[in-house]
Amino acid sequence: MKNRDLKNFYQKVYVKGEEKHYTDFVTKSKISSEPFEILKEVNWKNKRVLDVGCGTGFFAFHAAKKGAKVLGIDYAEEGINIAKKKYEHRNLKFEKLDVKEIKEKFDIIVSIGVLEHMDEPLEILRLLKSRLNPKGKIIVTTPNWTNPRGYILMTLNLLFNAPITLADLHYLTPAEHIKWAKSLRMNLKWKTIEKSWAHGQDLILDFERRIPNVLRDAKLPNKKKNILKLLEWLKQDVITFDNSLPNSGAVGLYVYSKK
Repeated sequence: MKNRDLKNFYQKVYVKGEEKHYTDFVTKSKISSEPFEILKEVNWKNKRVLDVGCGTGFFAFHAAKKGAKVLGIDYAEEGINIAKKKYEHRNLKFEKLDVKEIKEKFDIIVSIGVLEHMDEPLEILRLLKSRLNPKGKIIVTTPNWTNPRGYILMTLNLLFNAPITLADLHYLTPAEHIKWAKSLRMNLKWKTIEKSWAHGQDLILDFERRIPNVLRDAKLPNKKKNILKLLEWLKQDVITFDNSLPNSGAVGLYVYSKK
């Protein structure tokens, strides 16, 4: 899969409905903390903000409520249509655009869970930097794989070419972002979030549905009793252990700042 293929993928997701496409674990029993953690990072009042890959508009709307003037863009037309119907605010606008079409400049550019889908993530960051005002910031989140959840899934992926996600092209860690910040000559502040998903009870809930599907799609042995043994081991010897390292969360939050 290439980035160009994802336009149709996400168009289908939004037409079907996110609540139908994703499992209850994602849409009902669990609300992602990413938008809320990003909202804590800066003072949004009177900031000109671009939300790249805004989807159905949740973050863009809440940033507008904080006083930002927000343009949310996505190349999935149905996502933009839903966002326009769902969220209205005097400081908020949604447009169906590719980020490469953006010419204006912004104080803050946000992109939640998008870079891992890009063919060339560093080049996208370079493009975003060129669209920043002086002292501007790029705030992005990407899945992080330096945790028990990541170690297990990446082992399946790298040894057996198992499809561990539906649409990710890259499996990123803080190491990549640190390297990119140096290449871009930008300052970087980072942390990881979603700890329970990485090594807690949400890991168990995720693996109960994910591991059988991964093994099935990879045509690997898929015995229920063995999966149950893995889940029991995780409960006893992983989620009870100290996994509090800075890089141990399931999602990385990165703030790139112009020097």
